[in-house]
Amino acid sequence: MIIDMTLARLVPLPIHAALEVALAPIVIAAPFALGLDAGAYVVALIIGVLLMGTGLATITLLSGRDAPQGLRVSAQFDVALGIALAAAVSALAFAVMGEMLAGAVFATFAIAQGLLAVTTRYSARA
Repeated sequence: MIIDMTLARLVPLPIHAALEVALAPIVIAAPFALGLDAGAYVVALIIGVLLMGTGLATITLLSGRDAPQGLRVSAQFDVALGIALAAAVSALAFAVMGEMLAGAVFATFAIAQGLLAVTTRYSARA
């Protein structure tokens, strides 16, 4: 008996997109709520807008409409991991600069986005 040791793909793509859209305002608001510096505001805004755009583009694709702004299913995984990587690099940069709270916020987001990316079932028929 052979056991396949792959990550479980439990999250359907529509749920993934909805979670990204819901998470984006939280990412944008976190530095304001925690009283972080202006650099954290800018990074959170950029990552949050990218996250919102990716989620909305995915929803457009899954809606069945022929819209040129829809993100292809084949690109979903790369974009999701790219956003997680951007948050991880931001966390590292803030930690190196001595902004430990900002580093922790972006590291938490990077872990959450990375886990979401690797547990999503990437197919248009979800």
